[in-house]
Amino acid sequence: MLTRALIIEDEPEGLENLKNLLRMCCPDVEVVAEGGSNADLLRLADDRNNRFDVAFLDISLPDGLVFQALQQLEELPFDIIFVTAFDKYAIRAFEFAAIDYVTKPIEREELIRAVSRIKPRNTETKARLEVLQQTYNPNAPNAFNKIGISAMDGVHFVRLSDITRLEAENNYTHFLLNGGNKITASRTIKAYEDALTSFNFVRVHKKHIVNMNFMKTYIKGEGGYLIMENGDSIEVSRRQKVNLMDALKRTHGETWK
Repeated sequence: MLTRALIIEDEPEGLENLKNLLRMCCPDVEVVAEGGSNADLLRLADDRNNRFDVAFLDISLPDGLVFQALQQLEELPFDIIFVTAFDKYAIRAFEFAAIDYVTKPIEREELIRAVSRIKPRNTETKARLEVLQQTYNPNAPNAFNKIGISAMDGVHFVRLSDITRLEAENNYTHFLLNGGNKITASRTIKAYEDALTSFNFVRVHKKHIVNMNFMKTYIKGEGGYLIMENGDSIEVSRRQKVNLMDALKRTHGETWK
């Protein structure tokens, strides 16, 4: 069964490049409509004769950010893949909202991976966009307060301040929450490392990222280990000990040596 796609892209070269890549790499995706503005998106999405499973959306359009049009749509009966120039704030916002994206210039593997995760009639799209719109703010890059965690049963939106640590298990990541709850994400721990570093999280082991706000004691050693406020003991690897020491110096000054 073909996946019906809408593309909103204001640059003709970018539009043709995406269409060609989809033809070559994703033959199950059929581009059924295209446009280059927020007005086009609203017109095509409101036309009941159009049915899309996914919309590839450029963020910056001639008539404003695409979020402006998305806010006006009462329903979003299609999944979304954003297409954007590399922007660390935008990318971090996508990761926090658990929304798929591809960066320009688009790489084949990245496009194939995003297409493989398409969920037509995705009931979570609205909720994800709300988190994205709250977090996509280049003028306040550390204004994030929630992250979307893609789990087997759906997407959980969790406050960063409630996450005590992350623990890797093969290609999955367990989020351990204050209070004892656990959410298992279907992504590797590496996918979250860069996004969380600015928010007092630090990688201390290949299996562990911890929220420094929940650390109680650091026991020195070759690598040493951490005692968390809930009593959990977390090994610190020799390789990641430098990261921990640097993070402690940034937050507690030169007393940590």
